[in-house]
Amino acid sequence: MNKAISQLSTCAFLFCTLAGVALGQTVAIAPALEPREQSENPGPAIDVALALDTSGSMKSLTNAARLKLWEIVQELTLMEPAPTLRVALLSYGRKDQREAGWVRVETGLTTDLDLVSERLFTLDSEGGAEYVARVLQAAIEGLAWTDSDDALKLIFVAGNESADQDPQVDFHDISHAAWREGIFVHAIFCGDPAHEQAGTWKELAELAQGQFAAIDHRAGTVDIESPADAELATLSAAINETFLPLGEEGARRRESLLRQDENAQQLSPAAAASRALVKASPLYSAGWDLIDALAAERVDLYALEDSELPDSLREMSSSELELHIYETRLKREELRRRIVELGDERRQYVAEQMKAKGLDDSRAFDTAVRRALRERLEEKGFQSPER
Repeated sequence: MNKAISQLSTCAFLFCTLAGVALGQTVAIAPALEPREQSENPGPAIDVALALDTSGSMKSLTNAARLKLWEIVQELTLMEPAPTLRVALLSYGRKDQREAGWVRVETGLTTDLDLVSERLFTLDSEGGAEYVARVLQAAIEGLAWTDSDDALKLIFVAGNESADQDPQVDFHDISHAAWREGIFVHAIFCGDPAHEQAGTWKELAELAQGQFAAIDHRAGTVDIESPADAELATLSAAINETFLPLGEEGARRRESLLRQDENAQQLSPAAAASRALVKASPLYSAGWDLIDALAAERVDLYALEDSELPDSLREMSSSELELHIYETRLKREELRRRIVELGDERRQYVAEQMKAKGLDDSRAFDTAVRRALRERLEEKGFQSPER
């Protein structure tokens, strides 16, 4: 490799366009692209744990979480500055987890949102004891929370039975433990807020500095298709082609990306559209992708083995590889800009349809989560669009 070329700063993405490969020919340097906002000015870390009741009566709650996961994350993509997000998923009321208090950590806190989606789609509605305090204990003590005073740490726990059923763990004690750790617990009761069992959820939220919400998990979800959804689906597929997977892990993660695209598409056009908007944002972490890894300075382009590159890139010369990466990144940014434009159009259309049809999503699972997220983030100094 030409020594002068090998000393180019890959993190600045000054990729070469060669008129030829012979030494001594003129080399034109492509202009640098600005880094993505997340790597340039990341906001404080946000850790969010979702704890869902998966007992037999809660199938509709799981379905709502699947349907609205990307819309919930999309709420965070609108915040300025862009936060750094990790999500964990826990399930409780599982008949196959008796020894663990009918609780299972489906995934720890991770930036891999596709993994969270994947685990959501594996959840079954089963019939175990619904110990709210036990799942909170598993989240508070078992997850690797960000160790920073600036971090925002949240648990959303949802269920339809009394929150004080656990014979071993007192929810008062675990609420105080959350408070000591700086973790806000938002309690979502699936049922009538006037029901006597709702009182324990209200108390739980108050003790853990969180909010209480009562939702209609069976009929509260509103899912609106928009004229922008078809183009968003096309752009979502197109942006996939700009990911250049690194090694075996990259290949695995790209396959996961495609599976979660398919899962979202099977749910509804609106779910697929929300996922497209997340994929176009800094919150969608693709550290397994060569372009993002270079931008974050996690890899050195010139130190990579051929086996770490996609098959299609392995036979390229240094100059061809640099040019391909540069052009692919330009294409991705172009796609992102269009997706963001369509996202604005989509949000306006949905708001108009909600008003025109008199639709009410005030008691939906995702509304409860998004409202609490927005309020906590604004307390931290984040700004969100006018509503």
